[in-house]
Amino acid sequence: MLYLIIFVVTLIWGLNGIIDRQALSTGHPIEVNFVTTLTMIIVVMIYFTTAKLSGIPFHFYKNTVVFAILNGILIPTAYVIFLFALSRAGLTAVVAITSTYPIITFILAVMLLNEPVSVNKVLGIILVVAGLLIFIK
Repeated sequence: MLYLIIFVVTLIWGLNGIIDRQALSTGHPIEVNFVTTLTMIIVVMIYFTTAKLSGIPFHFYKNTVVFAILNGILIPTAYVIFLFALSRAGLTAVVAITSTYPIITFILAVMLLNEPVSVNKVLGIILVVAGLLIFIK
């Protein structure tokens, strides 16, 4: 079941690039971000209300709020930059390059969270970078 969920998320993210490109065919990146964000607010409020009605407790611990706020700043900022890139470059190149973000996550996790480094992980990163270079050429 977990792999089905992961597949659905991957499918949605894959569709996202196509949908963004279509929105950018007639709209400015800031405009697309604005409408997307308003829609997200509505959807998140529905999720939150549904969760509360289902009895899921929320505690809003300081750590949770601080990191969530940081993400609330970084995600739309990255999205606007992504939209600008998408409006000026090929869809597949922009999506391929930006989808290598797990490499950044890995490096930061090793540096900041003391995540273990293994030969397989390093080899995987090398293969991803090599694949990206082949893909964008």
